[in-house]
Amino acid sequence: MNLRDTPLRRSAKPAVTTDSLGGRWGIAVALVLLSGCGGAMLPPVPALSPFAGGTLSAYDAALRHYLVGRDSAALGAVLQAGPKDALLRAMQRGLVLRRLGEFERSNVALQEADRLARERYTKSISQNLAAFLVSDNSLDFYPSALEWSMLHFYGMLNYLELGDRESALVEARRANQLVRRYANDNPGRTYTVDAAVQYMAGILQWSAGDLNDAVVSLRQSLAAYERYEDAFGVPPPTAVAEDLVRVAGQLGLHDVAAEVRRSYLDDPGTEYRPPSGEDTGELVLLIERGFVAHRAEQKLYIPILAEEKDSILEGDAESAVAAAVLVLARTVIIMNELARSGREFPRHEDGVIIATVGSAVGLDLISLAWPVYELEAFIARDTRVSVDGGSARVPHLLQDLSAVAVRDFEERKTTVMLRMVVRGLLKEAGIAVAEAKGEQLGGEVGGFLARVASRAAAAATERADTRTWSTLPGEISLVRSTLPAGRHVIEVSYVGLNGMERTETIQVEVVPGQVTIASVALVGGDGGATERFAQARRGVVHKVPERR
Repeated sequence: MNLRDTPLRRSAKPAVTTDSLGGRWGIAVALVLLSGCGGAMLPPVPALSPFAGGTLSAYDAALRHYLVGRDSAALGAVLQAGPKDALLRAMQRGLVLRRLGEFERSNVALQEADRLARERYTKSISQNLAAFLVSDNSLDFYPSALEWSMLHFYGMLNYLELGDRESALVEARRANQLVRRYANDNPGRTYTVDAAVQYMAGILQWSAGDLNDAVVSLRQSLAAYERYEDAFGVPPPTAVAEDLVRVAGQLGLHDVAAEVRRSYLDDPGTEYRPPSGEDTGELVLLIERGFVAHRAEQKLYIPILAEEKDSILEGDAESAVAAAVLVLARTVIIMNELARSGREFPRHEDGVIIATVGSAVGLDLISLAWPVYELEAFIARDTRVSVDGGSARVPHLLQDLSAVAVRDFEERKTTVMLRMVVRGLLKEAGIAVAEAKGEQLGGEVGGFLARVASRAAAAATERADTRTWSTLPGEISLVRSTLPAGRHVIEVSYVGLNGMERTETIQVEVVPGQVTIASVALVGGDGGATERFAQARRGVVHKVPERR
């Protein structure tokens, strides 16, 4: 049966009892509507900081500000005052420690985060009823597939810094297994292979002499970049194709090498060309630029009709679900219209006033809040890399984490919104319970005051879940080189936060016949690749679910 054909119940004034759907859920909601929240004090962010005054939360602004300055004391205070959720706290701590060069301690934190994520994946999703009804923020944090994959990505880089290549390979395999499981559990999603992690796994396998595994990983990476180009605007990096040609050539897979040359390198050659000498090695320099797009809150206040409210309160499950679907459809229409017209959504503070005043004049408005991704990426512009004072090279884009994050969320947003609407309707039941109790104690005036106060509390406690691994980079680029064995000086020049040219200098030791991986993190004043970010949003169809 189609829910749109399900009749909504009507009554002059439905009774609210503990035996009805509204009564059972409403009493639970009424007990928590007025609950508040608080947070620990954070180290102050200077008013002139580029991270202050935008859409970042106070915590994320402080974390990014002090991470750029590598102020270990302030970072410790920020992490101490950070999110209550142990998993998110471990993720943030892991990347902060890596930026400070504490690779072993970083891996301890990343492994703790992975352990907690696995526990939450396998346990029941049911949680405390009151926490679910108040806000998604009260639920356990669960990382996105991209964030979970990056746990292993940074674990891999940490092990390479510590000289443990075997453990680095294990981390790469875990990342790939994770994303494959995500693809199996979430058919139809775009992010089903992490092309960057597959590439890193391929070159590590190549370096370890596992040529067959290396070819498989590199081919999967190249195939994934084909989807990346369509969905995220990230074309296949030349380095991936070049490395696949070389590994395929070493295995005698000349047809594979020739096809990759023709398709990706515009090179008709079919012969394998080995490195120039046995005293050379390979260098992969990873350049992490800026910060990933973050979540901010978006609010909307949707009118609920009398018959829809009655359907919730009278306790008929079928008509209650029908009401939820109709409210969700109305939400999508209003949301799309606001987006097309360019009008802004209400701020949280304004919305509380809107809901309160609306209730006072007899207009029932459901308070809805959901996260939206904002791109304030702080990308370092005009990045150039030179080796031993040689000519500068422009890095190739390997991964746009912001584009992947927003696309994956857009494909999950309908589910988020449905849960949000159901929570709003259940809060309506709680408001009705509060109004009925108010009338018992103080007549019509008491009921009126209870309704207004309860609706204000419902609006105030409806907050979007904006928690993310906010210290991740916005983009990862790479420079790939074949170099003589020995020590080399790498200079990375870029335009920094203050608009001034800056240079980061690192030294690397290239080992004959092996791949050496180094990394550097840069922050600049560029907002990010807005065109790729917008492209990642396109093509996602939000449908209102129906039961038949």
